[in-house]
Amino acid sequence: PSDCNVNSARNNLYFGACGTGAPLSECDTPAHAEAAADTEKDPVSFLPPADRRGDVARAILYMDLRYDGDEGSTTMDLVVSDCPETVPGGAGMGYLSQLLQWHLDDPPDDEEKQRNEKVCTDWQGNRNPFVDYPDLASIYHG
Repeated sequence: PSDCNVNSARNNLYFGACGTGAPLSECDTPAHAEAAADTEKDPVSFLPPADRRGDVARAILYMDLRYDGDEGSTTMDLVVSDCPETVPGGAGMGYLSQLLQWHLDDPPDDEEKQRNEKVCTDWQGNRNPFVDYPDLASIYHG
């Protein structure tokens, strides 16, 4: 679950560690008074809690795969790259190399697998392949 105040503090910042796109001197730790102690943010990036970084990474990697802009005006072409600020239309999501590392450092746990199942059976009718088959992340995005 997300905290609305922390999520609001993230705003539209790219997912990544402090110092990636702004000086480290501008880093706030934690990212918000209600955020976990291991979060951080600067004017460009937001770092979620360590125990959720893999979950966030897999969700974003899936959105990059799924939302390619082919649905006309209904979806954007969401993109992960190590230069998210250069993605057209402001559709950059985070720093690809960091997301891939988060995916490795925080592999899918039972809670995330159960959530993936519930999303499939109760809502979307499809699954996040990076939860079911973690090795696909490096194949597709590596």
